[in-house]
Amino acid sequence: MSATLLCVQKDPEIGRLYAEALTAVGYDVLSAHDGRGALEILRRQSPSLVVLDVYLPRQDGFEILAEMRMRPETKTLPVLLLCEGDVTDDIVARTKKLGAIGVELAPLETDRLIAKIAEQIGPSEGKPRRAPKTSREGSLKEIRIPQLLRGLHLDELDGVLLLEHGRKKKAIEFRAGWPVSVKSNLVSECLGSYLVSHGRCTKIQLDESIKRMRTGEALQGEILVAMEVLDEEGVAEALQEHAQEKFFEIFSWRGGHFKIRPGAHVQRGSNFALEGHPSKLIVEGIRRYFPLREIDRHFSRYQDAFLVPMAAHQDQMSIVGLSEEEAHWLRGLDGPAPMGALLETPEVIRRIVFALISIESLAVESSAGDQMTIGSVVDEALRIDGGLPAPVDSGNDGELRRELADLANGMQGKSHYGVLGVRTTADDEEIRSAYASLAKRVHPDRFHAASRSVRQLASQAFDRISQAHTSIATAVARKSYSEELSRGRRNAAVEEEGRRALKAETEYQKGEKLVAKRDYLGALLCFGRAMENFPSEGEYRAHYGWCLYLCHPDNEVMLGEALEHCREGLKLAKDREKPYLLLGRLYKVMGRTVAAKKMFTRAVQIKPRCVEAMRELRIMNMRSEKNKGVFKRIFRR
Repeated sequence: MSATLLCVQKDPEIGRLYAEALTAVGYDVLSAHDGRGALEILRRQSPSLVVLDVYLPRQDGFEILAEMRMRPETKTLPVLLLCEGDVTDDIVARTKKLGAIGVELAPLETDRLIAKIAEQIGPSEGKPRRAPKTSREGSLKEIRIPQLLRGLHLDELDGVLLLEHGRKKKAIEFRAGWPVSVKSNLVSECLGSYLVSHGRCTKIQLDESIKRMRTGEALQGEILVAMEVLDEEGVAEALQEHAQEKFFEIFSWRGGHFKIRPGAHVQRGSNFALEGHPSKLIVEGIRRYFPLREIDRHFSRYQDAFLVPMAAHQDQMSIVGLSEEEAHWLRGLDGPAPMGALLETPEVIRRIVFALISIESLAVESSAGDQMTIGSVVDEALRIDGGLPAPVDSGNDGELRRELADLANGMQGKSHYGVLGVRTTADDEEIRSAYASLAKRVHPDRFHAASRSVRQLASQAFDRISQAHTSIATAVARKSYSEELSRGRRNAAVEEEGRRALKAETEYQKGEKLVAKRDYLGALLCFGRAMENFPSEGEYRAHYGWCLYLCHPDNEVMLGEALEHCREGLKLAKDREKPYLLLGRLYKVMGRTVAAKKMFTRAVQIKPRCVEAMRELRIMNMRSEKNKGVFKRIFRR
């Protein structure tokens, strides 16, 4: 198990560099930027060692260390002090007096920092990994909601963000950095209150649905459909709008605390529509709720700086959906844009500029430099025809997965020119256009709602296309690449794990086609090969289990084995609706109606437009109503 460290640095940039280096060798790192934040973390967590800056704001490192020594839980905790400037005899004496393990001149080289820590607590036993951009917990005054959500998206968090502001508590579940579910402790934010306040149902209808729900009849949405208050589409729409309203409310918070729990899940939360791109949600939250005073304070702090476009994140502008007014104003910036002048612009402009800074489409720099103008970036973004295509959580899921697999298969063994589909005589503009078209098709954000193997396949394909573009984007790069080819040093198109993921997905798609043709034995072999190539994918295992039953519908032993495969598939893919759907069908075959209904309901909760699960629930409810009618007639006799 990896050791946990607390890194307390006045300069966030230096703190980030230390965290990246320590995380890269396997340590877990908590971060704070002042004494108050450090003591708050120590109250909640028990790190193995603390790296403490001597010169902190408000309280210096020695005052913090003295307070730590007064607390029983941190009295003997190893602390390494970092001192910027001269390490005087007085500093050394105070270090020894307070029981620190030593003091080092800052900024300290990361190799020496890692060595000093290893001397005290030993080398990390954790797996080396990329450092997250966001601390595991902290204050929402230090890291505001937009910055926090952006960091979690870049970290590709799989887990839960816990938020607390006074009496308000919320939990947001993330999948690969995308928010998928939100839960609140506020009675005013429950579904019933939302439906009444938005005129979707009356208070009398709501009370009746709650009464029937408490008897265990069904979920509230199903009851409202049965009462003919809403239809199924209306329920799905209301659930999505309700979830987003609960989510957007956090942008109004002026403080509070956050904590991240990787790998956790939100139970019985309100699910999001997965096509809500995180950048678009951040922009919308700032447009609607973020305090304008905080935005103006930010602009005032940097009023002598300039607004410049971020080349690495230009595609974000095509995702957020600029209004006509926003686009017109941004297009008019054909030169350096001083931050101070923004304070005189309309509120809608200040909000969109702050939002674009938050998602890193725009940046604040001390000088304008020679970067391309914001107006030209906006023009380019608006030419991209609405940004990325729709994510694969809709009716065309299978089609898009096949498109990705075919594209990845077609890249194997090809040169960079072949990958982009251009001639060896292509110029810069042809290559750029080919790259933009392909990158749009295989961008990982498009496949975030798909299975783990598909997400990996999309990432591999996108990296391959990006690598090809980088290698031949300019005349100089193309010349260098030609020299590489002549020496026979070609890069591998896809790594071994990527090849296995591609092979597994191809077999899975073959299996789906064979199931549709009722060739269950052939499908079983395909799903089996998919499992062999990518055993950690729960969808493959669940389909194998269901197909095993279809091949042997009258064999009790095979039914038990099929059940185990479906259950194992569900454990591996708890965030996907298909394992719940298939396990529900097996329970239905076994006559376990309550368990089946529970599985179908969970499938609909994960994907409100899961047609197969909604159909199964509707059939079961119709049968239940029919049986009630039969019993009533019997008792009347």
